[in-house]
Amino acid sequence: MYSRELESVPEGSFPSIYLDYGADADSLVQGALEISERGMRFESRWQFSIGTQLAVSLQHMHPRLGLCRMTIEGIVVWCEPHTEGRFENTLLFLELPDELRSSLREFSYLVAPAE
Repeated sequence: MYSRELESVPEGSFPSIYLDYGADADSLVQGALEISERGMRFESRWQFSIGTQLAVSLQHMHPRLGLCRMTIEGIVVWCEPHTEGRFENTLLFLELPDELRSSLREFSYLVAPAE
């Protein structure tokens, strides 16, 4: 199982994604991350095989609670070349516990592109 960690960043910056507990990093470009209660889509320079199980750690700074971190497991259900040297990956979350749903909704709001 691979591990990924999305790092919270100052406003106006973009999240980063790390492979294998930080051994390799890739900065995400604007719009390269979509996340919901069902799963996530992200662009990266890594290509994963369909069926690969990933553990995803997300963290952000909550204005009232401070640093919030959650780990979610999912299965790669899509991985195709997107742009030169980058792949579009879709991860379907496995059995998301109810207590993580509100935190995940909050995180998805923070990383959503500004309209």
